[in-house]
Amino acid sequence: MRLLAWTLAGAACAAACAQDAAGLHATINGRAYQDDKISFAAPAGWTLAIDSSGNGGQPSGAILRNGKYILRLCTGCGQASGVQGGRFSEIAGMVQPRFRAVQPAPPCGAEAKSKVTGMLDRVDFWFTRDPHHVFNEDADDCREPKTQATVWYGSYFTESCTGAKDADDCGGYFLHFPWLTGMGAGSSVDEMVFAMTFDETDLDALPHKDDPGLTKVLREASAIVKSIQYKRH
Repeated sequence: MRLLAWTLAGAACAAACAQDAAGLHATINGRAYQDDKISFAAPAGWTLAIDSSGNGGQPSGAILRNGKYILRLCTGCGQASGVQGGRFSEIAGMVQPRFRAVQPAPPCGAEAKSKVTGMLDRVDFWFTRDPHHVFNEDADDCREPKTQATVWYGSYFTESCTGAKDADDCGGYFLHFPWLTGMGAGSSVDEMVFAMTFDETDLDALPHKDDPGLTKVLREASAIVKSIQYKRH
């Protein structure tokens, strides 16, 4: 595997991710957020702000923080690859900003999927270092912690592959706003990304899989996404 440039920490999207947010109107009133597509209320323990990182100062959605955990609800993110479901490199900045290479390659870690709603799942990435693998920073895609404990490498939310949606277009990295509002099967022109990462440069400081704090935050992040109200246009 070949190592390419790492994404910048805090970037809302990787370089390949198209931002279609020039006309996005976002407001916050207390702990309530709304824009042209969604509305929700941030729970206690989470800070809430309008996210304009990586988008020329224009709003691209909401950003919530709980300690070092960062949840982005990017309603202005759409793919640029044209690949069905998008490429992980297009959302890597919101999931694994320092832990993998930016290229059309799979994310780092093993996937585990959990149900959020009848229409959405949460995909978590868990990384366990192979003690027999000698890490080569000039050749390996995935950076590795020194610990052999299983650590959390970020999460994103994806559409469940159910009979309610075309199975050929579900389970990708991008969410289809029209389908979530019941207005159609979806369109690559009107997409979103919901994803979460951890603001930490030291990979050995990443949360372990058995960390009760991580379990609580993941549960709360799913509850936030579950509470979202989608606006029918």
